[in-house]
Amino acid sequence: MSLLAPGGALALSIPHYEDRPEQRAMSAAVERALEGQRALIVEAGTGTGKTLAYLVPALQSGKRVVVSTGTRALQDQIARHDLPLLRTLIAEPFTAVVLKGVSNYVCRRKLAEATSRSSTLPMFKQDDAHLLPELIDWASTSETGDRSEVEWLGESAPLWNEVTTTPDARIGPRCPYFERCFVTQARRLAEKAQLILVNHHLYFADRALRAGSPGARVLPDHDAVIFDEAHQLEDVATEHFGTRVSTHTLATLVRDARVALARMPLWTGRDDTIDVVERAGIAMFAAVRGELVTDGEREASPAGDKRVPLPEGLFDHPDRQHAWFRLDTALEDLARSTESESEPAPDGEEEADDAGMRASLAGLARRARGIRDELAMIAEQRQKTHVYWGETRATGTTLSASPIDVAELVRRHIVTAGPTPIFTSATLATAPALRLAAGTLPPVVTAAELSQPQIATPDFSYQRARLGLEDSDELLVPSPFDYARQAMLYVPRDLPMPNTEQFADAAAARTIELLAITQGRAFLLFTSHRALRDAATRLASLPYPRFVQGDAPRASLVDRFRSTPHSVLLGTASFWEGVDVPGDALSLVVIDKLPFSPHTDPLIAARMQAHAEAGGDPFDAIQLPAAALALKQGFGRLIRRRDDRGIVAILDSRIVIRQYGRVFLDTLPVGLPRTSTIERVRRWFTSSS
Repeated sequence: MSLLAPGGALALSIPHYEDRPEQRAMSAAVERALEGQRALIVEAGTGTGKTLAYLVPALQSGKRVVVSTGTRALQDQIARHDLPLLRTLIAEPFTAVVLKGVSNYVCRRKLAEATSRSSTLPMFKQDDAHLLPELIDWASTSETGDRSEVEWLGESAPLWNEVTTTPDARIGPRCPYFERCFVTQARRLAEKAQLILVNHHLYFADRALRAGSPGARVLPDHDAVIFDEAHQLEDVATEHFGTRVSTHTLATLVRDARVALARMPLWTGRDDTIDVVERAGIAMFAAVRGELVTDGEREASPAGDKRVPLPEGLFDHPDRQHAWFRLDTALEDLARSTESESEPAPDGEEEADDAGMRASLAGLARRARGIRDELAMIAEQRQKTHVYWGETRATGTTLSASPIDVAELVRRHIVTAGPTPIFTSATLATAPALRLAAGTLPPVVTAAELSQPQIATPDFSYQRARLGLEDSDELLVPSPFDYARQAMLYVPRDLPMPNTEQFADAAAARTIELLAITQGRAFLLFTSHRALRDAATRLASLPYPRFVQGDAPRASLVDRFRSTPHSVLLGTASFWEGVDVPGDALSLVVIDKLPFSPHTDPLIAARMQAHAEAGGDPFDAIQLPAAALALKQGFGRLIRRRDDRGIVAILDSRIVIRQYGRVFLDTLPVGLPRTSTIERVRRWFTSSS
């Protein structure tokens, strides 16, 4: 009997077990994909139990499988809850490991260096000077060296940057700590494991490394990869198959060079070699920063970015060109100097510490030349398949070159690269834009039509096009939740348009009315940081406990929200997904606007232009389905289990007065009752309470 079937091992081991036919359907599809080595794309609605649906066939397949997640929360859930449960249910024992990026582990070499120069470290001028001895004590007893074990060290504590490293800065077997290195140990365990749990960024870093350096790899070879939260993959692929140089990149190189060369007693390079790199980097970024700042405050995208296109010929200007060439020369000088110092002594064997030091210098030379090459690619802007953009924040400046279309890259390096790929998420399918094909939809969704079932059935056409999945098998598994009974969608018709000055006041007033119905217990989700700040001011006098994104780390805010009755949480992009608050603590989700990405974003603009030049409709093909999926994610915060009940309010009237609003409505769960009348919302919630 199947482990997931009624009367199976799972049913016998879990109190109050409920059979999920949807879960068994997905599990069977994953099993077929693994056996037939066929790519598969699966949308599994909230409540399906998709994690067990793919873990069971993966562990029973006899294959080595990588599971890649989009969020740390899901990775921790699988490692701490799902895998221990399955160890008690699956007859054959299995090995599973969690593998994270290098910066998630303490580096013993960096820890020793920080200890030797503790009096000069920046954080020792602050209140956390006492944390280094505690970190040393922890590292001496930890089995993993994983950052997640150090709960007492703040997320942004500068000390961690001093005691961890990067993939470029690792020096491999010549490091005196190599055999005791936490990264080495984790990767060796992964080489022997049947199931390897990673995140999307690490998986794509491995694919990008293999593509650029044949024979190099981060992850062991494997038979299959399962991408959970696969709706994030286009953004991750764009980052890892692109190029980026930042003030942080240069600052880290300078810091590491100073530490390494300070340990070289016979350092023969010019004393100011590193200082020249530092000064040249500061001057170069100062020269281009003026081109990255627009008049007034730019509206942030849902991700909170403020990205601007780099003008063509940006570095043709004499001042900027001189600044770039000066940095280029300084980096090459540093590379040559460190490379010459990395040569082994001619008189025989050397100590392990010396070998490690010289390997570190060789690594610095490679990094300096790598930054030169990346900066040249961005400055010259020769690859027409890329879009060139910059970003300036309080923490620094970044210059980037990103591929406009990653579909072919994903197809080549993921879909047809060898391991069988399986893509799953609760939000992968969107309703197509039928208005152009049919030409019969009215410009306004009437009250009667608002309550009608879907006109169009969601499909995977958008994700197939964006990720190169044309030949993949597919399965769309609906949520087992009874949305007709559990939820109400409120879409007011009487609010001002969201681009008017009157909208913010009206939206705040309507939000207060809704909060009175549920007595708080709400997420207020915004599409920009500006809107969040504005609403936080307008709602400052709410009679409910209030938590605002930015006041504390996300996990801390969610924990406080769960434990504080009748509270209200205000957040932007990071709260639209990956936040799970089941039960009475959350009864209302208010979404201020339809989550369209700004068309001024360089990457969005380039993709829309490319689609238009190919004869397509960029709004229907790119902006609309992406926004519909984002809305689906925000909606998914409300109903997390079968006894949840509540309201989702979308305050953007475009959903009912624009033809494309039907795409949003049809992408949401089937059977969801809808209304434009707040009185009906009040009656429904009161009757269900």
